[in-house]
Amino acid sequence: MQHQQEKSLLKLSVYAALVFAVGGIVWGWLVSSQMVQFDGYYSLISVGLSMLSLGAAQFIRRHDHKRFPFGKDMLEPIVILFKYSIILLLCIFSIVQAVTGLTTGGRATDIDGALLYSIIGAAGCLAIYLYFKRKSKNAGGFITAESNQWKMDSLLSSAVLIGFMIAAVLSRTDYDFVVPYIDPVMVLIVAGYFIKVPVTEMMKSGREILEMSPDQIIQSQIEAITEDLEKKYDFQESIVRVAKVGGKLFVEIDFVVSPQSSIQTVKMQDQIRSEFSNKIHHMKYTKWLTISFTGDRKWAI
Repeated sequence: MQHQQEKSLLKLSVYAALVFAVGGIVWGWLVSSQMVQFDGYYSLISVGLSMLSLGAAQFIRRHDHKRFPFGKDMLEPIVILFKYSIILLLCIFSIVQAVTGLTTGGRATDIDGALLYSIIGAAGCLAIYLYFKRKSKNAGGFITAESNQWKMDSLLSSAVLIGFMIAAVLSRTDYDFVVPYIDPVMVLIVAGYFIKVPVTEMMKSGREILEMSPDQIIQSQIEAITEDLEKKYDFQESIVRVAKVGGKLFVEIDFVVSPQSSIQTVKMQDQIRSEFSNKIHHMKYTKWLTISFTGDRKWAI
């Protein structure tokens, strides 16, 4: 059910982004606004990236334990890293274009036409973002990434709207000479601000690809549960290894069993595995849980 919902949301994102992409590029060209075109090109890139996410999500859900014994979840952070790399390049290119526009006397823009597009774009993007935000609370990385994309698009459209409202007011005053500079200034501000989001998300995906420790909240919960079991069953030591890759949480626990430990049979070991599994059941990820027991510490490190 969750996978079907993910597929439906990704399709919705593709169709919605396609509408905004075509509208933004064509409308931006008609009113000579780089800002509106930036919005359109961002949406166009979103279409391609959403389709990539949809294809990757379907590929991951197809089970192939023979060729992928540990699953295909590593594909998710790789795709997300690629998505945000493209968005980062778009932001950098737009900044260069904006600086060029500012140094060459600004850009003549049909303010009224651009303002009309901004109103429609801001309302539409905000509605889609709020819908995705609500749906992404218990969803995987792909839906969260889509939600972030629509958040960026909502902020972009809102900034465009505010900018063109200011431009419309100034065009009717003695300060109309400032109007040609508003479009490139908006591009510079918005694209510069947006760089933070792809860089942050790329770092998160990089951590998953390198199989680094997950967020501190997850790590702390796993360590606390392990410590409680170590004390409860009088283990000599415990080694904890945790990594989150895509929608899967890999948890490996090695307990060093001392002669005084109350766990001495395989059945009792399975009891601890069940106990540990129940304690992390609330975590939204698919769990890959491995709990081992040894009497020699060298096999645990």
